[in-house]
Amino acid sequence: MNVFGIGGNELVVILLLAAIILGPERLARSAREAGKFVRNVRNYFNSLTSELKSELEVLDDLQKIKKDMSSLNVLEDVQKVRKDIGK
Repeated sequence: MNVFGIGGNELVVILLLAAIILGPERLARSAREAGKFVRNVRNYFNSLTSELKSELEVLDDLQKIKKDMSSLNVLEDVQKVRKDIGK
């Protein structure tokens, strides 16, 4: 396990130091606050991810429409109709 460059043994030492410095009451409160913070960060990134996915889907749809429109050759069709009308 390696989170933010901190290995398992280092994490145990940090937790022990936190328990000694903060004491059991403040440690529990700090752990709850840290849990809330992590949950909020996860929710934010999940929301951001889903928003980006939906925007990318819209972009893909626009690219498909552009490709379809370019394959229609509307300008050439209009020019042919104008020539036929002019005759």
